[in-house]
Amino acid sequence: MLVLSRKRNEGILIKGKDGDIRIVLIEIDKGKIRLGIDAPGGYTIIREELLYEIEGANKRSALNNLEEIKKIIGEGDERDNA
Repeated sequence: MLVLSRKRNEGILIKGKDGDIRIVLIEIDKGKIRLGIDAPGGYTIIREELLYEIEGANKRSALNNLEEIKKIIGEGDERDNA
């Protein structure tokens, strides 16, 4: 992991084949910082904790769907045996 120190309005540049990503320190206030991010189209920028929440919700949804599918398959087996 690269660790850099930045002052307000200073940035870093990540060079890439599809364009550059620029991250700028906008504000420092009460132990929090605000970052500005410029990136070319095609990049999704999301807060890390939201990504984990989305992944967890997707897993829970998949498990719920699996339970529903098992119920449907189980009902289908009972009809076939009748």
